[in-house]
Amino acid sequence: MRKAVWVSALLLAATPLFAQEEEPQAPFAGGGGGAQVFTRVDSVNPMEQVKAFLAKASIMLNSDQERTLRPAVEAAIKQLQEISDRFAARGERRGRGDTAGIASLANGPAAQELKRMNDDLMAKINAVLKPDQQAAFKKFQNDEIKKGGGFAALKVVMEEAGAPLTPEQEPQIQGLYSEDAKQRAQLFREAQGRPDPAKVADLEKATMAKVARLLTPAQRKALLDSRTKQQ
Repeated sequence: MRKAVWVSALLLAATPLFAQEEEPQAPFAGGGGGAQVFTRVDSVNPMEQVKAFLAKASIMLNSDQERTLRPAVEAAIKQLQEISDRFAARGERRGRGDTAGIASLANGPAAQELKRMNDDLMAKINAVLKPDQQAAFKKFQNDEIKKGGGFAALKVVMEEAGAPLTPEQEPQIQGLYSEDAKQRAQLFREAQGRPDPAKVADLEKATMAKVARLLTPAQRKALLDSRTKQQ
């Protein structure tokens, strides 16, 4: 009985950690990696994209930081363009030069390659920031990851609460999220993009029950507390 109460409570707490109303996307776009630095492939001045990205975290680069970071930014946009052109040649991407082009890359076969490029650039950006800017950047990244949902969001919630997932828990719980995503995608395909909300809710409940069994009491409490703070 007690475990059933925990599962019900955790399902409510973890609702933001599951994508609910949209068709599941690739891990990069749907909760595996947080925000993307670039929003366009054909930018003439990619540094402006980086500055606009950092502005979302209320971070402004000084001239020295911008000069230090520029080579990494130019290398990254070149890599992005190469990825875009390669997949365009295969007919696996929509138009180049707009947000649709980035989105189709992020949700297609290039997702993991794009994620690696983005993660590498994020690390280089972080390296040029001052300590107070790094703290703001970390908070921004975590907030974006939590908005995206999925396993990455759960992991951040646990870390912020001081109850991180253990190396043993991570692959088990990630596997549950992966299976959930596969079943969710199947529901969307079968219903042509409009699945029965009751079936989606049942899937969430079943997945959360499995996740709950793998969490420690402290982690369950941390998850519930995180939900309370959001309300």
